[in-house]
Amino acid sequence: MRERSRSNAPAEASETLTAIVDAFEEAQRAGLPKNAQLYDAISNLISAGKIDEGTKLPGERELSAALKLSLGTVQKSLNALMNDGELIREHGRGTFARANRHALSELWHYRFRDPETQNLLPVYAKVVDRALVKQDPVLRHALGADELGYVRIRRLINIDDRFGCWSEMFLGATRFKRLLKLPISDVESANLKQVLNEKFNAPTLAVSQTGRIQSADREVAKHLGVRGGTQCLLLHIIATSRRREPITLQKIYVPPVAYDMELTDGPGESAKSSLAA
Repeated sequence: MRERSRSNAPAEASETLTAIVDAFEEAQRAGLPKNAQLYDAISNLISAGKIDEGTKLPGERELSAALKLSLGTVQKSLNALMNDGELIREHGRGTFARANRHALSELWHYRFRDPETQNLLPVYAKVVDRALVKQDPVLRHALGADELGYVRIRRLINIDDRFGCWSEMFLGATRFKRLLKLPISDVESANLKQVLNEKFNAPTLAVSQTGRIQSADREVAKHLGVRGGTQCLLLHIIATSRRREPITLQKIYVPPVAYDMELTDGPGESAKSSLAA
């Protein structure tokens, strides 16, 4: 961590405090606790480069007074930021920003290997539709209630022109409604998680995934080019971002094919398991 000039320290501290106060006002969302709003404000400033690596943050009491928040609320936010690697505390010196928290931007859930060469097959995506859908119990449980509903993006995932997988992704509309108006080239990217990170400062930092065998309904079967009722592997994937907030629910239907499917945790990691889907 680089040292700061002592002569510039007071002015820099004042600028940092002002930036945090302004960002806190912008980060307010209905139903979001104050400690989460402060977390988002500071995290957004670090992600945008408005608080540089190594910048010393104002003290907890100074933040509490400037933001009109309780000391406990400020402490809860800063502790969460430290747990997530956004801040670091040095004993006797203070709390400093870190900018080395990266999204798992290359996280995949449907990578397949050629049975002969064992090379990973290329993946392409085509958006079928984008829509705003109403709340239902499954989405509320996975993503939390959202009074505006949810953005749904349905895509056909082309595996090297050999077969397809069907993907449905859901996101809270309050935060992600702008996805409905982005150029189709953005959301047709093979990895939507990069879009969420770059355009919404919502990096995917962890995922939980489950799978089960389920019959494809008529519409899904049509897109996959199989008969209605065909038994498919259905993956349910919940991605979480900062503060362990769930940001996406994705359903992926994989038809019965003779290819090994790798399930990995992140870029460059070997598969934990594989399925002959």
